[in-house]
Amino acid sequence: MRKSLTVLFSVLVCGFVASESGAVEPGALQIEIQSPSADFSATGGETSVEVGGIASAIGGVRYLDMIFVMDTSQSLRRTDPSDFRSAGAIGLVRNLSPRSNIKIGVVSFDSKGELVQPMTSERDRVVDVLRNLPRSGSTNLAAGLLTALRELEKNGRPDSSRVIMLFTDGKSNERKAYDAAVQSQYQGVTVQTLLLGSDASGTSILDAIAWATGGSFVQVTDPALLPKAFLDLRTTGVDSVTLSVNGSEPVIANLVGGTFTGNVSLKVGENRIVALATSLDGQTQESTVTVNVRDASCAALVVTAMKEGRPVLSLNDRAVEIVVDASRSMWGRMGGEPKMVVAKKILQDVSYWFPEDLKLALRAYGSMSPSESANCTDSMLLVPFGDNNRESIRVAIAGLRPLGQTPIAYALNQAARDFGTLKDDRALVLVTDGIESCGGNPVQAARELREQGITVHLIGFGLGNGADGDVASLQAIANASGGRYVTAGSAAELKEALVQTVATSFSVFKGSAEVANGSLGSGKLLFLPEGDYRVELDSSPPHSVQISLAPRDRLTLTLEKKGDGVSHFERRDRMQHRSCDDVAADTDTITAWSG
Repeated sequence: MRKSLTVLFSVLVCGFVASESGAVEPGALQIEIQSPSADFSATGGETSVEVGGIASAIGGVRYLDMIFVMDTSQSLRRTDPSDFRSAGAIGLVRNLSPRSNIKIGVVSFDSKGELVQPMTSERDRVVDVLRNLPRSGSTNLAAGLLTALRELEKNGRPDSSRVIMLFTDGKSNERKAYDAAVQSQYQGVTVQTLLLGSDASGTSILDAIAWATGGSFVQVTDPALLPKAFLDLRTTGVDSVTLSVNGSEPVIANLVGGTFTGNVSLKVGENRIVALATSLDGQTQESTVTVNVRDASCAALVVTAMKEGRPVLSLNDRAVEIVVDASRSMWGRMGGEPKMVVAKKILQDVSYWFPEDLKLALRAYGSMSPSESANCTDSMLLVPFGDNNRESIRVAIAGLRPLGQTPIAYALNQAARDFGTLKDDRALVLVTDGIESCGGNPVQAARELREQGITVHLIGFGLGNGADGDVASLQAIANASGGRYVTAGSAAELKEALVQTVATSFSVFKGSAEVANGSLGSGKLLFLPEGDYRVELDSSPPHSVQISLAPRDRLTLTLEKKGDGVSHFERRDRMQHRSCDDVAADTDTITAWSG
């Protein structure tokens, strides 16, 4: 049969070409990677990237112009009652590469052809049209084909592969169908044909149309096989596409409708991606794109300190007074326990793991007079600075009872005297669950402490319903003295906050901009992009160290004091890839000081 068809079409086509010298011959095999582009930038080490494009042996590969020519004759009510033809066409549309520049149209035909969807790049519109195709009338293949050809001639794009997907369940006028096929071949349009059924005449017509235009013919007798048949059609004359990177083992790409997609792995550095197409007649052609991958993994920085061979929270002698809120509001509950109970447990705990060279004192407010008495001078130094006073601090903490007002300003003014003649690095850590209740000016009090060289750090602990207002007020107190403000909503967070505020703080600068900060001994990981930085220790005198971070570095910077001199050394480890957007802290902040 194929031989007789060849003779017939040779006569028809030659006669047509003899009178029309502009006949379009099928093009050579072409393939083009459309994504990723050459300026694609990937980060994070080995990266999986989707490669997509168009491969065609029937025209250009810049665009794909496709028209479904769908039989809507009455007979489909019997041959395809579940409408698998629409499901198959919709499946093909859904599986086309989303990155490829494709326009799709829909023509329905029974006794006549109708353009029900002009070519569009809006695939959802095409799906809606395919889902609602009618089924009535007779079968006129030629009318459907000629309607599609007019749309392609009018709106088809230069450098496009032009494809008609022709579906029917029966035979048609043979001579008119052949004439339409000749016109398709002349316009450089490939017709892919799909027959539902076993009609011999229909088979010969569709096979001839596909062969003459460089397309393929598929026949199914079970309508349930139509969805797979649509996907299996080698729409643009390409049999397969494989992908490889830098000579790696090729992987088979997903090939649908002349578009291909597949995932390949990239490594840091230069990656040459090769897409190799093989046509149905065995030709091969490749397209390449070279992309560079930069390792943009984050680096991590930990800053620690040593003095005389042991870990410390400060390079210099350091004096810290802890001021505890013992006002009535500390009876409020968190985690099922009064806040005062939680705070006392944590304060007693941390008193054990603070290093012995850290000078400590303890002051409280609101612990002596009931709230009704409105005593705004209710603040007492419970344990002064002194040697071997840890046990005294623990006993004083155990005896705290929340009773009175919140005279923060008064407590800060009194605390200024508690440091006496100490010339160490001096700091005050205020643990409170509320704002000033006695009309004082704690911001001014903090500013005056700063003028004396005393920094005020503030921990907002278990703040209540007015949290937003409380945070702003408490933040202002810390800012006034150049201190840090930390919130704590649980026992674990309170413990971490004490570590951050009792130890000497430091800042990390990139140029003149502060990009991170922390405290010695906290064990907190600071995640930073690669680059050069300056670490400045908030000590007296201040110390500054220049560092350089590379991707995946975990740099432990240790400042060490011996006698009057300060040196530093670095230890670098490697980490797995981690994005700088995923900034997280090492929660194990206590173990370095335990035991």
